[in-house]
Amino acid sequence: MRVFAVFFLCFVSSFIFGQSNFEFGLLPKAIISKDISQKTKWINSVELRTVLYDENFQLTHNLIDLSTIVSQKVGLNQSFNVGYILRFRDQETIHRTFQHYNFVKQYSALKLAHRFAFEQFFETNKQTTFRTRYQISAEKPLNGERVDVKEFYLKMGNEYLYNFKNNLEIRFTPFLGYRATKKQRFEIGFDYRISEFIDNSTMNNLWFRTTMYISLD
Repeated sequence: MRVFAVFFLCFVSSFIFGQSNFEFGLLPKAIISKDISQKTKWINSVELRTVLYDENFQLTHNLIDLSTIVSQKVGLNQSFNVGYILRFRDQETIHRTFQHYNFVKQYSALKLAHRFAFEQFFETNKQTTFRTRYQISAEKPLNGERVDVKEFYLKMGNEYLYNFKNNLEIRFTPFLGYRATKKQRFEIGFDYRISEFIDNSTMNNLWFRTTMYISLD
């Protein structure tokens, strides 16, 4: 509830003060995973971004992300990820590498996850840029203490991203999830992002996100 409250206040305030830019669009994503061993998992995804509303009221296909990740468990609740993202944005091609440290804690019916990340961006004729990010998320089944097949769950996240250029971005992500089978899950919700407010030119992005998870195990 606190995450929803913060999300709502930030969203409303962006319109009240009227000195910020705003975009709204769709952010569908598909994630396919496969266990390589008991401790190693291979994860691949494709994500599309389409802007439905901006200052010019234009419908634009913004970008495509193709990613591949290798995740290695290093303990009961800990793992390290290394990955690569190929991004096509307008006429640009961006290469991104990243490293994640993940820590998950189970509290009865509540699962709390932390992620610390470091990213590198590579573009032709541009200087390499770096970004750090921290995410905390909570997942809770709507019935019982675990998410069984054909049951719903809530997932709420809060993330902070900093790119070493005096630009901080904050994200709020409330989702409703459904476990269709043991190998398939679906999530729908909003991905709200606020950035560039350090330089007094706040940018607000609100994405309607749909995510499909498929396990090949």
